[in-house]
Amino acid sequence: MTLVCGDETQSSGHEVLRVENLAVTFETDTGPVTVLDDVSFSVEKGQTIGIVGESGCGKSVTAASIMGLLPQPYGKLVAGNILYQGTSIIDLTQEQRYALRGNQISMIFQEPMTALNPVHTIGRQLVEVYELHKPDLAKKARKQAAIEMLHKVGIADPEIRFELYPHQLSGGMRQRVVIAMALACEPDILIADEPTTALDVTIQAQILELMRALQNKTGMAIILITHDLGVVAEMCDQVVVMYAGNVVEQTDVFRLFESPSHPYTQGLLNSMPRLDAPSEGQLKAIMGNVPSLMQMPKGCRFSNRCDYRTALCDQNRPSLIPLSNQHLVRCFHQKDISNGR
Repeated sequence: MTLVCGDETQSSGHEVLRVENLAVTFETDTGPVTVLDDVSFSVEKGQTIGIVGESGCGKSVTAASIMGLLPQPYGKLVAGNILYQGTSIIDLTQEQRYALRGNQISMIFQEPMTALNPVHTIGRQLVEVYELHKPDLAKKARKQAAIEMLHKVGIADPEIRFELYPHQLSGGMRQRVVIAMALACEPDILIADEPTTALDVTIQAQILELMRALQNKTGMAIILITHDLGVVAEMCDQVVVMYAGNVVEQTDVFRLFESPSHPYTQGLLNSMPRLDAPSEGQLKAIMGNVPSLMQMPKGCRFSNRCDYRTALCDQNRPSLIPLSNQHLVRCFHQKDISNGR
């Protein structure tokens, strides 16, 4: 893949993951509800791709689909494909998917207290990763590898922390443990689902810097799920903007901030605090609410909140159209939006 960033052309590494036209439904008492519809993107070795959008837009469901962790029996992948290194992973057996998960593809979950078992020490939980995925390692070697991993993620006195329980650690420490568990097997892909949401700003910066340093060292790809566009600007190469289960815009991070081309993306950027704005001014908000998954509009899913809405938007669902090299937008009125910026 070739990315065009301003006047420079940047060639990235080989593709490690491709999501193609993914559609996911959840069974409810009133029938199946479509949670994801026509979601596509790819990520390459050493690249960080951000998936952004409001709560409920489908970011975490996308991650769960990749990991094979959709809630069963309610969640179903009904269309599309997920390719790891060119091989479809949705066709793998449960055993093959289990071996892949945590080994080649790992995930940092949103809340470390729910990701860690409260009745086991962090050392026991980290050693278990090696027991499952590196069974040839001797017992002593597993413990040493776990302690070294704690040291790599910046935990002081790892031999002492190894014996502690999750509740005995701070939130930042627990998140570092979760990262250590995710990176223990040096995966090709790390999915980070809101990895810094519950942390203060100082710890957040440390965690992001840790992820970036480990990426530079191992060459892993990162899929960063967040609603924080400041984190996107700092960490990401490519950005996928999601709304109500759809990808509405996809481009490189420079172009996203310089030339947002979907009304929803513009709304997200306009709602961010600005240093050059009056201190007494109010933040701009996107008017209206996200439609219910059970009552999606017939046409564009953003139409009830869009300033560019026409009858065409109400009756027809737009497709992702290319605006330029590696810039896709799901909107009928993109030209009007570009002219109005």
